[in-house]
Amino acid sequence: MYKKILILTSLLLLIPASRSCAQDSLYTSISGDTLKIHHDGTERNCAALFTWDVNIVDNLITVTEVDTGDQAWCMCYFDLEVGLTGLDPGSYQIDVWSNDIGSDPIFHGSLNLDWGNLSAIGHQESDCLSLRNDTSFVELSVSGDTLNLFWNTPMFNCIFMPVWSGWLDADTFHVTMVDTGPPVDCICPFEVEASFASFAPGTYTLDFWFGEYGYPQFSISGLRDGLAISGEYQSPCYNVTALHDEVNTQRPDKVLVDIQSYPNPFNSQTMITYQVLDVVDLSVQIYSIDGALVQTLARHSQTQPGTYNISWSGINSTGRAVGSGVYLLVFRYGTESSVNRLLLLK
Repeated sequence: MYKKILILTSLLLLIPASRSCAQDSLYTSISGDTLKIHHDGTERNCAALFTWDVNIVDNLITVTEVDTGDQAWCMCYFDLEVGLTGLDPGSYQIDVWSNDIGSDPIFHGSLNLDWGNLSAIGHQESDCLSLRNDTSFVELSVSGDTLNLFWNTPMFNCIFMPVWSGWLDADTFHVTMVDTGPPVDCICPFEVEASFASFAPGTYTLDFWFGEYGYPQFSISGLRDGLAISGEYQSPCYNVTALHDEVNTQRPDKVLVDIQSYPNPFNSQTMITYQVLDVVDLSVQIYSIDGALVQTLARHSQTQPGTYNISWSGINSTGRAVGSGVYLLVFRYGTESSVNRLLLLK
């Protein structure tokens, strides 16, 4: 058995935050029939944008976190999550890898999983009904490896709060329901639904409500329709751990020095400072990573020696806010130029 799924996440806005969590913490959680694989506190490039490449060969699930974002000059932590539905019952090993820009694949660890134990995966109840059909009955339906039970107008406490459970004994499926609602002085009819999964193919007998509705049979003809990604999550970048200044070898001495941007990465505004040591024609512009002009911050002829400050608040030449990402801060003076990078995290 071989299955491969490649999910491309939409760009998540990155907002620096203070957070503490165990580094490279791997664990799973279950929500209904969805398996979620979590990777918390992973230290990665600040501009990382992840896709999930999920492969299943026999009982080995390989999850690779692929960084498709821009390379930035800082590191920080992320919490990552991918959800899987349609996983066949069985025992699995989950290997978690990462494949980041400019790095060899890194193995983060393994998890063991026993998946497919029968359980109630969902239920819903109507409001208290004012009328009841003369006959209460149970209907069964099957979807893939899931049994759906519909219970028509049983009489219960007006504040009805059911808790369901189910288990197999050979080919008999036992279902119980306990009403945990508080006692009140009224009863009324309800319409009730409950779903159970995961069943292996076969024919089963339902044992429910002390046999009041008989012992109907139901058949499971096949497993799920195939593995699918049901959701993915990439947290904002938090707890920046390293910030490296870019060294620009093109900058000539004694003309333009001490170029700094603070903060960088920035959220709403960065202050750009620089020192001019000689009279020079100077322009300061912002470009996108693909080379498109975003904003001209300054353009002066015969700029006099001195220290200058200029700010950029993440807007383009039309006054609209730009998105998160890496931008180029370009100084042009005489026949020379200097390029630094800015990381906007919204």
